[in-house]
Amino acid sequence: MKRGLGFLVLAVLLSLAGPTWAEEASEFGRAARDRLVDPAQFEPGSREWMKAIDSVKYSRMTQGRRIDNCPHSFDVLHYNITIDIDFDIEFIYGDTKILSVSETENLSEIDLDFTVLTVDAVFLNGTPLTYDYIDPVLTIHLGQTYAVGDSFEVEVVYHGHPGNEGPSGFGGFYFAGNPKMAFQMGVGLWVDPPSMGKYWFPCWDWPCDKATAEYHITIPDDRVAVCNGVLVELVSHPPENTVTYVWSETHQIAPHVMSVAAREYTELVDPTYDWIHYWVYPYQAQSAVVHFQNVHIMMDGFVERYGPYPFSKFGYVAATKGDMEHQTCVTHLGALIGAHNVYDWLLAHELAHQWWGDCVSVNDWRDIWLSEGFATYSEAIFHEHAYGMGAYHNYIQTSIMNPVFASSENFPIYDPEYLWGTTVYEKGATVLHMLRHVVGDEDFFSSLVTYRQAHEYGNAVTPEFKQAVESVSGQDLDWFFEEWIYDVGWPVYEYAWIGSAGEDRHYVCLMIDQVQTNGPVFTMPVDVEITTVSGDTLVTLWVDEIHELFEIEIGAEPIGIELDSDNWILNAAYEVPYSGVAEETATSILLWAEPSLSNPNSQVTRIRYSVPIGQHVRMEIIDAAGQRVRSLVDRTVAAGPGGVIWDGRDRQDRLVPSGIYFCRMTAGSEDHVLRIAILK
Repeated sequence: MKRGLGFLVLAVLLSLAGPTWAEEASEFGRAARDRLVDPAQFEPGSREWMKAIDSVKYSRMTQGRRIDNCPHSFDVLHYNITIDIDFDIEFIYGDTKILSVSETENLSEIDLDFTVLTVDAVFLNGTPLTYDYIDPVLTIHLGQTYAVGDSFEVEVVYHGHPGNEGPSGFGGFYFAGNPKMAFQMGVGLWVDPPSMGKYWFPCWDWPCDKATAEYHITIPDDRVAVCNGVLVELVSHPPENTVTYVWSETHQIAPHVMSVAAREYTELVDPTYDWIHYWVYPYQAQSAVVHFQNVHIMMDGFVERYGPYPFSKFGYVAATKGDMEHQTCVTHLGALIGAHNVYDWLLAHELAHQWWGDCVSVNDWRDIWLSEGFATYSEAIFHEHAYGMGAYHNYIQTSIMNPVFASSENFPIYDPEYLWGTTVYEKGATVLHMLRHVVGDEDFFSSLVTYRQAHEYGNAVTPEFKQAVESVSGQDLDWFFEEWIYDVGWPVYEYAWIGSAGEDRHYVCLMIDQVQTNGPVFTMPVDVEITTVSGDTLVTLWVDEIHELFEIEIGAEPIGIELDSDNWILNAAYEVPYSGVAEETATSILLWAEPSLSNPNSQVTRIRYSVPIGQHVRMEIIDAAGQRVRSLVDRTVAAGPGGVIWDGRDRQDRLVPSGIYFCRMTAGSEDHVLRIAILK
């Protein structure tokens, strides 16, 4: 589901619903609703509008029935869902068969998630069963006990006006639009947990319990029904002027990405891949050709990076709400379809969910970044594949990093306080962007393929993703995941530098401080671009302390430095004056030295000076016997600070022995002497 546009709602496109979810909300639901920023104050389609809809506060995942639901006492193997949709009275009549296997000894009853609708009867092999239905839990008494590994199939018959979150919500089953359509949105905005499969069929409504599914959808014969998987049969009923669409999804699917959409549709076939279809409103058929014209490019880019497309079919189906990554058939907001490619990023996001979120599903909602962060990052992967690396970096900066900097959220990516906020989506995406640079392109994308292969059609948690990256890269990445997934904030770097020269070498002394007040001291490889009189030099430094000094040898005189010029790190960086240098307004000659910063046992010594006016300066090294060892400076220097490096060598480039040496600087009529101890 896309940040913002995942909850895009245009009031003018909504038909009146029955009793809204808001009217039956829990105490938490009302509190969550009260915290929402009204998206109506923003321009429809803008990112502010999107974020206002998406950023919803909800209770911590350690509360309620949100974590410890897998494994449970039974495992669903297959859903057979029969739905008759009555558009006139906005009712559905359902008959769902649920094939399961016992996961415990002496299983005698099961709980299913189900809400709003009326239960008419429950059967086991045609025999009526007793049940207790206390919304939202349907407890079925099986009439016998089952051992571990025993399978059984219950059948639930039900009817009613299905529930939803109302006009300003997102999840649930809706009758809306003109002409009227019926459709299901699988994730809720205000419910806790957000799974909404239970709003149209009884199920174990948790992403960890995946099953195969078959749908029999009966509707008026002037409409089309679209579900997950492939269409296997179309049965007409002339006397009733109805038709039954039979869809089959033979791949494992979680209840929250199971869907149906029924309306008067025009079906389009992608000109590149005939297994990609688009169901659009009839009047949109011509503009939709342009709107979806880059989908095959997205598909190619993701297949190249993530491996083969994991299902038998793919498509987008228009609805009055969207967007939502229903497996094999994304529900796309019909109001966005036009003869333009403005929403390619959104189409790419939902397509990427077919790998991340649908094929490899989260095990529980604490790890939602494994779905939404991956899909958000995939927007940038599409831009890289279609337009090049420059477009990738620009998208990362403007559409992914900048929203993080602007966000007021301050909590870890794992077990987030907001499911649909910037931390999960954009900051989650930056984690993948940074990890790519840490381990390198080849290992990063190989890790994604390895991770996908290990968990495809199943579920995963963050440690399993980490394990995949570590196994491919050979690196221990505890440090990376601890600071970026389980902690908060980002590094704020202050840096300063000074250039100096030896007889035939140039050096940069670079100071980097981490000054952030939020989050840990970060460990990251920081790219440093040094601009010299003869070109640019790129070096990578591991920065893992609050205050660090680096001494870098370069090939020419340095004239500028920039940290992380390609934005590989979520960070802020500011250049500040070098703190150890005398002020340029000094009225006298100053001379001082510091030991090597790169190796305390090195013979390298950095010598600094400052002169009040431009003048000729001579600087030489003299041993304890008064003999000249080496000349360091013999030229006119500018007013202000300067520096040189003595590498502990004499005029013949031989390392000098241990002992006491003196640096003598002559400037005008003044002589200054500095004592230097060389120890080996």
